[in-house]
Amino acid sequence: MSTSDVGDRSPSLDAAPEVVARIDRLAEASRAAPDDRAAMAALWRAVLGLDRWIFIARGDAEHPMPFAAAMPQGPMVLAFTTAQRAHDAGLSMGLSSDEASRLLATPLPGAIEWAATLQGAGIVALALDHGTIGAFAPLTNLVPMRDWFAANPVR
Repeated sequence: MSTSDVGDRSPSLDAAPEVVARIDRLAEASRAAPDDRAAMAALWRAVLGLDRWIFIARGDAEHPMPFAAAMPQGPMVLAFTTAQRAHDAGLSMGLSSDEASRLLATPLPGAIEWAATLQGAGIVALALDHGTIGAFAPLTNLVPMRDWFAANPVR
């Protein structure tokens, strides 16, 4: 795994505001029409196209792991578009402010394959911006989605 930063929350980790706003709009469209595969594909194309995913770091600084949470669908690793969303989600899940502020920024596309390896630890899915967006994808779908989007660019 290659990480660009393990440290406290910083707006420099965030996706550009216009990118976050676009992802928020795509997530809203997907929630409004849950059976619309095109809306869901547009959301995940944007998410998989980010520069990096932000995770709440757990463990020690030399061997950080992303925070995972028990969800009704099974354990999910939580990925975020902004440091503030990561912090807020951590607080809402019972972490202290210091724990919720310790972040791991992982560049894409490497983050996709790295997240997929978490299946071995019993994680079943990746949840995006938990507490804000809440979309999730099974870890088994991440690499195939990435590959499909690469082979089928938007025209």
